[in-house]
Amino acid sequence: MKDSDWEILYELHRNPNMTKVANLLYITQPSLTKRLQHMEAEFQVTIVNRTPKGLTFTEEGEFLAKQAEAYLTFLDNTRERLKEFKENLEGEITIGASYTYGKYTLADLLLEYKQEHPNVNFNVISDQSNILFRKMLEDSIDVGFIRGDYEGPVNRTLIGQNEACLVTKEPVDFEDLPKMQQIGYKTNDRTKELLDGWWKDRFGTDTPANMMVGYIDVAWQLIHKGLGYTICFLPDNFVNEYDLCLTPLVKKDGTPVLRNTWFIYSKNKRISKVLEEFIYYIESEFKI
Repeated sequence: MKDSDWEILYELHRNPNMTKVANLLYITQPSLTKRLQHMEAEFQVTIVNRTPKGLTFTEEGEFLAKQAEAYLTFLDNTRERLKEFKENLEGEITIGASYTYGKYTLADLLLEYKQEHPNVNFNVISDQSNILFRKMLEDSIDVGFIRGDYEGPVNRTLIGQNEACLVTKEPVDFEDLPKMQQIGYKTNDRTKELLDGWWKDRFGTDTPANMMVGYIDVAWQLIHKGLGYTICFLPDNFVNEYDLCLTPLVKKDGTPVLRNTWFIYSKNKRISKVLEEFIYYIESEFKI
């Protein structure tokens, strides 16, 4: 018996019409008849009777049809399980990571994971968190490490919090900041809302930005040269290579200004075995 023979039995039992089943299985009706005769000869039984009203299954034919359904189910389950084994052995995960998280934290995380899962490859996309969140909703990335609180159909795990700081070359009085040059930098909208909120609460005005740069580490270099100051969230594993003065920002009630870092993945996406294991690793090792 071929696998295709079991499929013929299964389909004929569901729809006892030779012409329809032949069309369904993309074979000719004479070929279908020949295969059915071959099965009857192999098992030395009559599988179907041809009547004016169509095909009727004999008692032996009913038994073989049930066996066909069980065999095809077994075959499907076997193939699916083998596919899962393959996915577990190898695969690629597309990660979206905010710029500072990708630069200061992600590399060590992935290196440690690769040591235990050498056949898993990573495609890392670095961008602003608001853009990465949109990519997640568009199914362009598998998982994301983003800064700030975004709402949508995603599962999310809190994996970090960063404290906002005033970064200057030398210690300064906070009241002197409106008269000094502030260096702005490219960041996501949630981060900007938190920092602008602190400034508004402290000084009652919109946040100034006398100079704009692409990334926060460029701002640190300029501050080191005495060209101004910035307010920002210090990334994980921050190394103060320029020996800058770091002063935590606090609200009027004395609480620190904090930004959440989330690990996210879609609620609507099919989770492969290799992705499931990576998600479990992050949620079990880094959840706070």
